[in-house]
Amino acid sequence: MKRTVLITGGARGIGRQTAIDFGNAGYNVIINYNKSEKAAMELVNELNSREIACQAIQADISNPDDVKRMVGSVAFGHVDTLINNAGIAHLGLLQTDTEEDFDRVMAVDLKGVWLVTKAFLPAMISNGFGRIINISSFWAERGSSTETLYSAAKAGVNGLTKALSREVGEYVTVNAIVAGLIATEMNDPVPPDALFRIVDNTPVKRIGKPEDVSHAALFLADEKSSFINGALLHVDGGY
Repeated sequence: MKRTVLITGGARGIGRQTAIDFGNAGYNVIINYNKSEKAAMELVNELNSREIACQAIQADISNPDDVKRMVGSVAFGHVDTLINNAGIAHLGLLQTDTEEDFDRVMAVDLKGVWLVTKAFLPAMISNGFGRIINISSFWAERGSSTETLYSAAKAGVNGLTKALSREVGEYVTVNAIVAGLIATEMNDPVPPDALFRIVDNTPVKRIGKPEDVSHAALFLADEKSSFINGALLHVDGGY
């Protein structure tokens, strides 16, 4: 049976590249987006032109009603591979961050992963097969100055990954990709001096590309990776 992948935040950056690579690998592709409608529709048209079955669904993953609607909107009848990729960044000192900042980052970067996973997990268990791949960050483990909220949220994703893998591993594998600094729009605000320091401390001497992450996701999604569960796969050039 043809597999179906749903990618949250699938219209841009890592999500976009992941949609392309999974489509090329023979998957039905569902692109979730919140505000990037134009980019999502352009990607759907691009994949459809290659005869790749693709659908875009608008949903704010931090909103339970939106997530429920997304589950009911799936055109392919099933989702057996879920990539929790959507996330937002926030730069700020802890003493100047507000409760609103905290709630916004946690709602998308952690609660959104929980909501979407909770929504699609029952069908995976019922079908006896599933792959859940959470996109995390190296800042979850190292911490990043001026990114306490983002670092904390991603650390939560790592914990969720490890715990859920023990709950459902008999039927569904749950892993996370701990990504390093990746060349996406979200990281455009990184100052040049900070970028230089990160590259200088990365053994492979470059920042990551979206395909570095998407290729790792394809590996974890493959049936040949069925004994990999609860792993935090570092895709950070050895940083």
